[in-house]
Amino acid sequence: MGKKKHATLAPSMPKPDRNVNMDVLRIFAFAFVPSVHFFLRNGFYSQTVDNPRMVIMIFMRNLFLLCIPLFMLLTGYLQANKKFEPSKKYYKKILKFIVPYFIIITFDFIFCLTVLKNEYTVRGYIEEYTSFIHYSWYVEMYIGLFLLIPFLNLIWQNLKNKTWERALVITMFILMIAPSIFNYYQFDAENILACTSDDYWALFPNWWTSAYPLAYYFIGAYIAKYKEDFKLKPIIAFLIFLGAWAVCGTYTAIRCWGGKASVHGWLGYNSWSIFFMGVTFFIFINSIDFSRTPKFIKKSLAKLSDLSFGAYLGSWMLDQVLYSRHLNVKVPVMEDRMWWYFPCVLLAVTVAFLVSFVADLFYKAGSIVASDISKEIKKRKHS
Repeated sequence: MGKKKHATLAPSMPKPDRNVNMDVLRIFAFAFVPSVHFFLRNGFYSQTVDNPRMVIMIFMRNLFLLCIPLFMLLTGYLQANKKFEPSKKYYKKILKFIVPYFIIITFDFIFCLTVLKNEYTVRGYIEEYTSFIHYSWYVEMYIGLFLLIPFLNLIWQNLKNKTWERALVITMFILMIAPSIFNYYQFDAENILACTSDDYWALFPNWWTSAYPLAYYFIGAYIAKYKEDFKLKPIIAFLIFLGAWAVCGTYTAIRCWGGKASVHGWLGYNSWSIFFMGVTFFIFINSIDFSRTPKFIKKSLAKLSDLSFGAYLGSWMLDQVLYSRHLNVKVPVMEDRMWWYFPCVLLAVTVAFLVSFVADLFYKAGSIVASDISKEIKKRKHS
């Protein structure tokens, strides 16, 4: 979703210098999507956290919440150090992102009519495509980010030196992430930490927290520009990530204990916990040396990476029937559903990639037809 050839469903096969680490990160980011939706759909958020299985699932859910931050970090890492002119050529590239979206939303629409038996008004038909539902809120966000990238890069590439670059990254953190450190406590409650309500004391300005994609974009840019500063041995990088995960999971379990496992401001995509987990996980995967990986594996990873955006959108359909009609019915005790994580998510990932693959075929066919029509029009103009 970052590098322009990755934002499409139908890029060419990998070039020799393709960054395998980014492909692996993108695949993880996508796999975490149906993983976090496993908890969204299986009744997890209605349960009281008062037993070991719920604590284990909190740790799992927290890890899977890295899905969106990883995509945003990838975008900054791959895009921020490039030069883009705000030209017609640049803006046309959004079609490589929007067209696949419309293809998969059409699949969703057909699914709603035939399987879910939904009925639609005229407004409902239109809103299926324009309201960015069915897990596609990310598309709505990315459209804005795409339009801003030339200007964000202009800021980034014209900073005087590393000190200014650090200052920008720290400023983004203070504005968009730091409020989650100081806010979201109810100091007049009997147990401050155990309070999971959004009725909190605001001690730190938090107006800019909704702009958190910019924080991830610029930290991704910083990591890309100063790779050597983040060059760690994989085991060291993994232990640092493991520490961040342990702190985040423990903190969340303490705050949720005796209450519901809801996602509040201190555990959103703009929270300190998910931010540090995302950055350390990104650095860990980026520290692994894939140079000796066989070519056929690299090609397979590249193809899965290219299909990950479509798979992200395509994962919605199976979720509508897998949990409400099957898992939640056949496994009535919510805690017991934890054991079904791997088969459910493996099935969801497989189906999502198949949906993306079919959408890719439609996209390629449409691109060929559009290209032929364009050539024919040009030929007639010159004849």
